[in-house]
Amino acid sequence: MPQFKNHMASVHYEISGEGQPLLLIAGIASDGASWGPLLPRLANRQMILIDNRGCGRTKVEGPIEIDEMADDCAALLAHLDLGPADVVGHSLGGMLGLRLAARHPEAVSRLVTMTSGTMSAASRVLFHDMARLYFTMVPEDWFRLLYQWLFSDPFFADEANVAAAAAGSTAYPFRQSPGDFARQVAAIDRMAALDLSAIRCPVLALSAQLDLLAPPYAVAELHRDVPNIESQTIAGAAHSLHWEKPAQTAAAIAAFLG
Repeated sequence: MPQFKNHMASVHYEISGEGQPLLLIAGIASDGASWGPLLPRLANRQMILIDNRGCGRTKVEGPIEIDEMADDCAALLAHLDLGPADVVGHSLGGMLGLRLAARHPEAVSRLVTMTSGTMSAASRVLFHDMARLYFTMVPEDWFRLLYQWLFSDPFFADEANVAAAAAGSTAYPFRQSPGDFARQVAAIDRMAALDLSAIRCPVLALSAQLDLLAPPYAVAELHRDVPNIESQTIAGAAHSLHWEKPAQTAAAIAAFLG
C-alpha cells in the first residue's frame, strides 16, 4: 500500500499503467477510485492517483487546509521523481490543480480542470447543510441527496440504478466519514484567494452543460485570470461529467494533452 509522509500526513496514492505521467486529483468526498471510468480511456499514460487529505486512505490529524492538499501533490511528484507532469483535477481537485500550478510551477506541464468553478452563496449553504446532515442521516439517503447535484436526469430514470449506486457508495470500504467531509468543507471555507495570473502552464477548463454546482459561467469566472486558457463544455453532462460522458471527457483530455 503506497504511502509517503508530508507535513504531518500519511498520503496514500496508487500508480497504474505505463507512459507519460498523469496526476489525477479527485474532488470533495472522493478518492482515487472516482477515476474508474477514465482510466481505460487514457490507457497510454502512467496514472498517479492521490487520495486528498480527508479522503480515502490518506491519514492526518486535526484541521486540513486546501494549500496543504496542493502541496501534497507537489510532494508526491517529487517523491516519485516524476515532475513536471500533466495534471487533471475534478471539481475541488481542479481547484487544487490550479493552486498546484501557481504554487509549484515546476511540477506541472499541462493542467485540465473539470467542473471547477467559483462557489455561489447557495452552493456554500448546500455544502454546510450536507456536512451537518451526514452526521444524522442514513448514509444511503445522504448519497441519494448528493447525487442530485452530481448527475443529470438519465441517472435517476431507473430507481434500481439509484438504489444500487447509494448502496455501493455506502459499502465502499474507504468511504469518507462524516467528520472528514466536514473537515474538507471547512477547508474550502478557509481557502485563501490566489493570483492565478501567475500560472504559466497551458490550462484546459472543462465545464458540463447541465452542472448545477459549477455551471459553465462559474467555471469561466474561476479561470478568468489564467493566462494560457482553453475552454470546452461537455454536452448532456452534469457535475460528474467523467461518469456521465466518459468517452467525450477522455477525448477532450487526450486532445489537449496530446
